[in-house]
Amino acid sequence: MTEPGAETIQSDKEALESGTTKAELWLKKIKRAKDDEKDWREQAREAVCAYEASEEKQPVSFNIFHSNVETLIPALYNSSPVPDVRRRFGDSDPIAKQVVDLSERAISYSIDQYDIDETFVAVIRDAAVTGRGVARVVYKPYQNGYQETTCERVVWDKFIRGPSRSWAKMPWIAFEHDLTKDELARLNPQKAAKTQLGESGDQKDKDQSKDPSGVLKTTCVYEIWDKATGSVLFIDDQKQIWKEGEDPMQLPDFFPVLQPLQPVKRPSSMVPVCQYTVYKPLIDELDSVTKRISKLVKQLKVRGLIDGEMAPDFELLKSCEDGQYIAATNAQTFASQGGLEKAIAHWPMDPIVKALQQLYLQRDSIKQTIYEVTGISDILRGASNANETLGAQQIKQQWGSLRIQRLQNEVARMARELFRAKVALYAKHFTDENLSMMTGLPQNQEQQQVWPQVLQVFRSDARSYRIDIETDSTIRADMTRNQEQMNNFLAGTGQFAQAMAGVIQIPNLGQSAIPVMVEVYTAFARKFKLGKQAEDALDKLSTMAQQMADAPQDEKPDPEAEKLKMEMEAAQQKNALDMQTMQAKTQMEGQALQMKAQHDERMMALAEQKAQMEIEFKQIEIQLKREEMALKAQAAQQDAQIKSAERAEDFAYGQAERRENANMMHESNEAKRQGMADKAKFDAQKRKQQDRRPSA
Repeated sequence: MTEPGAETIQSDKEALESGTTKAELWLKKIKRAKDDEKDWREQAREAVCAYEASEEKQPVSFNIFHSNVETLIPALYNSSPVPDVRRRFGDSDPIAKQVVDLSERAISYSIDQYDIDETFVAVIRDAAVTGRGVARVVYKPYQNGYQETTCERVVWDKFIRGPSRSWAKMPWIAFEHDLTKDELARLNPQKAAKTQLGESGDQKDKDQSKDPSGVLKTTCVYEIWDKATGSVLFIDDQKQIWKEGEDPMQLPDFFPVLQPLQPVKRPSSMVPVCQYTVYKPLIDELDSVTKRISKLVKQLKVRGLIDGEMAPDFELLKSCEDGQYIAATNAQTFASQGGLEKAIAHWPMDPIVKALQQLYLQRDSIKQTIYEVTGISDILRGASNANETLGAQQIKQQWGSLRIQRLQNEVARMARELFRAKVALYAKHFTDENLSMMTGLPQNQEQQQVWPQVLQVFRSDARSYRIDIETDSTIRADMTRNQEQMNNFLAGTGQFAQAMAGVIQIPNLGQSAIPVMVEVYTAFARKFKLGKQAEDALDKLSTMAQQMADAPQDEKPDPEAEKLKMEMEAAQQKNALDMQTMQAKTQMEGQALQMKAQHDERMMALAEQKAQMEIEFKQIEIQLKREEMALKAQAAQQDAQIKSAERAEDFAYGQAERRENANMMHESNEAKRQGMADKAKFDAQKRKQQDRRPSA
């Protein structure tokens, strides 16, 4: 989308006539292309940090994004592609057959000279993480005459494309390079000698400590492939053109890159979609739940309070071995507490355990939702139910894989485009000597005679009219389907032979009908992927059948030959009958084995159900016992609390009674002392009165 106030270009011609240089014009186009994908590039950078658990992004506790990517890659590519080159219409064309062998051998040699698996895995990883993976075809001629073609990965943020809604109408592409002075000298030695490298516009904003260019100073250079003019330019961000020339590779589609691999495509534009952003809210929710689980697990510690007088006994218990008993240092206190279980007050863990159980269930639910959104559950992880039959699991696998077959076909499409680009480079640039050394052709005098015609067809633009370049599957799981196809081919061959056996017996027709039947059979056989050896054998069979038909026949048949022929026919019929019997027996045995396997599978499923029910019953029984023990412990604790309260009340009542008795004794003593004092006072007064009384 054009930003307000942004400068737009109506046409390249008008922009150049107005004074804008070619370098300035291309830099504006590149900047506009980057701005169009600005949001995606930021999302892709965040996804890369999440996948790599980079320090730039706070690491997550449960990196399911990394796990999903690593699970998706082997599901899309786990076997090196093998070229499958054939004659386009399957007819007997000896020149096209030699072109097929030449192309297939050249491709096979080329992909063995470098690690093609690493390149494809890197491209698929870019597509799964960022939303777009790009591979580039490279042609390298050497001074000693050696030539080679390779394929390399283009870093996701170093590829720039022009404005287009489809790859077929792409006007231009560009690659961003960080080149040293030596690399610039290979582009333009004169200009490199006069140029002093400094900080480029893009590098000024970079953190130099994280600059991946190494110890050598670099400058930013854009390699631009313009399809409209058929030219290639190298322009730096300082508006200098380092090199400009015609297309050096001359590929049919001009661009040296394969069509980018994008798992999710927009209907309105070619801007990639980052899958990480699609289910990022679920990833954040999963991370939040996992962090809560970690915090609660840290709180699950066996801890509690004990009586201070029993601390020495508990220290001794910590060092005891299995089956060892020690004497209590304070048995009276231990007995008064009601035993070890009553003497410890444990930290309550039941609320934490219940919360963890709910969090684990919630995390599993979030994971299942993510698997459904991404299609990982049944397709990639092989999740299934043990109660399902073998047929149900096969049907589930067959239909579940439909969600990923499109991506597998995209990977196969990349391999096919790579092989076709390699053949185009061989035809345009490789010398006859290099082709012969690389393929080992021609091998005999017959091939030597037609070799000029083979090279003429191989190097012509009409090459694709006569041969078809494909690739086999890059998924090992497809080998099972190939074996099934071979079984179908053998079964069809047997049926065809039985059907044609009656035609051969027709008088005056059988010998002449053999070439026709062979041609029909070879046309039927070429529909299967039998390989080059089988195709050569079919060609020989056709030639032999035609030679037998053209050979002169005696007017009078030889009786011995007729007898031998009848014996051979009888033997063939007997062999056919034995083959049918064997096939029927094998089929019945296979059905019996299949029924036995299904029976065993059902019995295993029932055994698993029984074991699962027993486990659940044991868990319920254990839970009931735990609840019973908890209730008993609670009742004992309440009983102890009641007894403790009664003892406390008895002690308080005794103390009150003792205080009352003491008060009464004190009052009684005070009364006695007061009475004695009053008596003494009375006696003293009485004596005084007697002393005062006159004697008689």
